[in-house]
Amino acid sequence: MKLQPLSEGNALQRAYARWAAPRYACMAPELREQAELLDRFLYSRPGLGVWLGLAGALLGTSFGLRGFGLPWVVAVGIGALLWLVIPFSLLAAWLQPGKFAFQQLRNKLWLSALLGLSGALCGFVLGHVGRHGAFDLERLLEELVRKGSLLVPAALAAVAAMVALQWGVARVRQDLLERADTERRAAEARLQLLQAQIQPHFIFNTLAALQHWVDTGDARAPALLRTLGEFLRGSTDLLGRRDVSVGEEAEIVRQYLQIMQARLGERLRFEITLQPAAAAATLPPGLLLTLVENAVEHGIAPALAGGTVRLLAAVEDQAVVVRVQDDGIGLAPGWHDGTGLANSRERLRHHGLGTGTLVLHTTPPGTEAVLTLPRPAP
Repeated sequence: MKLQPLSEGNALQRAYARWAAPRYACMAPELREQAELLDRFLYSRPGLGVWLGLAGALLGTSFGLRGFGLPWVVAVGIGALLWLVIPFSLLAAWLQPGKFAFQQLRNKLWLSALLGLSGALCGFVLGHVGRHGAFDLERLLEELVRKGSLLVPAALAAVAAMVALQWGVARVRQDLLERADTERRAAEARLQLLQAQIQPHFIFNTLAALQHWVDTGDARAPALLRTLGEFLRGSTDLLGRRDVSVGEEAEIVRQYLQIMQARLGERLRFEITLQPAAAAATLPPGLLLTLVENAVEHGIAPALAGGTVRLLAAVEDQAVVVRVQDDGIGLAPGWHDGTGLANSRERLRHHGLGTGTLVLHTTPPGTEAVLTLPRPAP
């Protein structure tokens, strides 16, 4: 079934769209889209079945309550509460969770209590008229005083239950929206990382060196070509996943360092040492690659004599500690986190690694990045 936009639908839809426009304007885009979709359904021919179903449920409930001796007005009121007021108020909480947050409901609690007591009082009066066939103020006051101890707590309990139900629905909806937003941002971060990690200048410079070696018949060309192909395949697969082990990413780091070593020659040396227990720890993909790239580009490459990059992972004090060390030129005075480090910390937070930390500090003559991860379960 194809649903038309409200502005292009039938006359009822267009009239409703004009009335609902202010309500849509205050909604978040994703909530507005869902609300409009629901409205397009309810105010269309297929949606007529929903209204007929609600009408049938209302009539059935009213007849059932009337069979227990309740007046028609009271029976219809209870039916409307069960099939119209409660469902639509919960639907409103689902579509606009911000309006049903705890702070918002607390500010309106007195009004809800007043409306609940007023409704209970109206129902009591109508019940009195139905039982006695007439309005007798003296008898009404007598019954109200006698039954007030039950009426007031019952009305307040009903209001409290309704408010709690609305808050619960709104809270669940807000949690789902926040989780969806977190997943969306994580997916965007992975995509940005995929684009940023395989940097054009790294690829172009490597291909330029490879082309030169091929043209000159350098024997190093085949090995570099194989390593570059393995790196591109492995990093593309790795960065497309939600998480990887330290050992898996260390292999991609090894390939990257082999490529850079082929280009920089003896100016770059590297060591990779992983304890088996530490290698099993998981982390967001690309984190170690980012740290090693920073060490090479900002520490080793600018140093005339080059230097050594070390990747070490070990279990320390019930946590996995991964260190990326270099003995290059060190941190510049007044340095601050770049995009790579800021993105890495953000991804640690959104990856569910609440205890994970990333610290960068000077270890003369170079720099050390320390990544702390939860120890994997045995």
